[in-house]
Amino acid sequence: MEILTNSDDKQPDLVSVVINRNVNKDLSERNKCDLHGFLLDYCYECERKICQNCEKFHGGHMTVSLKDESDRIRTKLKEEVYKLKHLIRYSCIVTYDLQHYIDRMNASLANIMEEILKRSEYLQKDDVVIVDVMIKDIQFEHDQAEAILVDKISEFNEFVSSAKHFYVETERVINSSDDEIIIQQHQHILTSVLQQELALPLCLLERPIYILTPMPDINTGKDILPLEILGEFSKEFVPWRIEVKRINSFRPECIGARCVTTMCQGWDEQVWVVWQWGPLLHLLDKNGDIKKKVDLGCKVDGVCTVKDGLAISCHIDRCIKVLNDQCDVIKTFQLVRIPRGIYTNCTGEIIVCCVENMHRRKDDVSVIKKLDITSGQLTVLPCSEDLVQPCRVAVNVNDDICVSDRNKGSVMIFNQEGKIKSTYRGPGSSTRHLFAPESVRCDKYGQVLVVDYTNHTVHVLDPLGRFRGFLIMDTELEKRAIFMGTSSPFSITIDSAGDLWVGNKFGFLTVLKYLS
Repeated sequence: MEILTNSDDKQPDLVSVVINRNVNKDLSERNKCDLHGFLLDYCYECERKICQNCEKFHGGHMTVSLKDESDRIRTKLKEEVYKLKHLIRYSCIVTYDLQHYIDRMNASLANIMEEILKRSEYLQKDDVVIVDVMIKDIQFEHDQAEAILVDKISEFNEFVSSAKHFYVETERVINSSDDEIIIQQHQHILTSVLQQELALPLCLLERPIYILTPMPDINTGKDILPLEILGEFSKEFVPWRIEVKRINSFRPECIGARCVTTMCQGWDEQVWVVWQWGPLLHLLDKNGDIKKKVDLGCKVDGVCTVKDGLAISCHIDRCIKVLNDQCDVIKTFQLVRIPRGIYTNCTGEIIVCCVENMHRRKDDVSVIKKLDITSGQLTVLPCSEDLVQPCRVAVNVNDDICVSDRNKGSVMIFNQEGKIKSTYRGPGSSTRHLFAPESVRCDKYGQVLVVDYTNHTVHVLDPLGRFRGFLIMDTELEKRAIFMGTSSPFSITIDSAGDLWVGNKFGFLTVLKYLS
């Protein structure tokens, strides 16, 4: 494995160094000066551990506590390496999906073969040979399509095997190396982890649908050719679709407003919902029953969960309000720009999309900010050049920031420092209208779900921000369109059970069984 070798081929590999160096010393003793007994520092200019009492000339050098710095680096390395676990889990659900579709293809093939044999009973004896030729041709077409899926399964399985080995070996190096080696090698290890992440295979963009034309009416008295009786077989390719099942669809009777503008996860599989920008906030269960209703006294553009409560963005009042578990406002943070979509990262900070005007003007500058709700400190991420008019935001399992920007027609993924990692502009020619991203959410595998309002669908992206497929209800599977089964979707969230809630422009909510 690349990270286990030093750049000098004559030197032993990193594992050998870890095992043999100072073998008779306890790890804590290796960090102390043999002469003075003091904890050692690390000198970045000399690239080695030092004792300030032994070597006074390091006073002008950049030095740090050896233990503190190695602890910080180890934590960072473990966080980065742990991302591979999420990619392994994601790869497993992709291979399951591929195998599931192979089974579906085989079932469809069997049905078509059975139908052809039934139709063959209406043929003359001399025409039966046509049936054997047709069946062989169809089988050949099927085998070709199946081979593509099988090869993709193998590709993901190879990635999983490689990533598991890499994860175990890298974690062993991180845990067993002494502090000096960890500091010296950490950049090399981080580069190797990134290379492993980027090796994640692309998903198939299309999948085949088998079609056999209907049998004509043979009782009309007209002459019908044998091939017309058997029908014409075709294999059409459609964009890859990810099957979901409808659990329920509703709009509470007391709700007269149109458009579900924003939602977020509640508790006990319930969801907080805002219709028509509030000011009412509703807690609903999957039966469509309203369990709680809160009058926030202001228009609401975004809502998200925070520790022991909720946060809302008020675009008219230009503020973020924090609510406790009783939905009482306990803090209000005033902003200069208009806050739109909000979401909480792993450290409890609120990520905020900020724009100058609700409808963009020529010289407007949009930003993404982090709000520390304990101290009130606001941090602007250096990503304004990548933004036009950001409207919604989510944070994935790797703590990456996913931003939808409808004016730009893009979904962008940034790290927590604001460095862009990827940009998704739609799958290409498979949609009728231009990609118009609205709400965005991430699932437990790191997949990004993006509502595409104008194309009436939801895009699913892989953890690296690349197209994986469209969500589609099981009732729409045999159709060739990408329509997911609910029109004009506008907002989306995932409840505590992992089920998907989609709100549309007409005020209806659809609850879908997702990733069962």
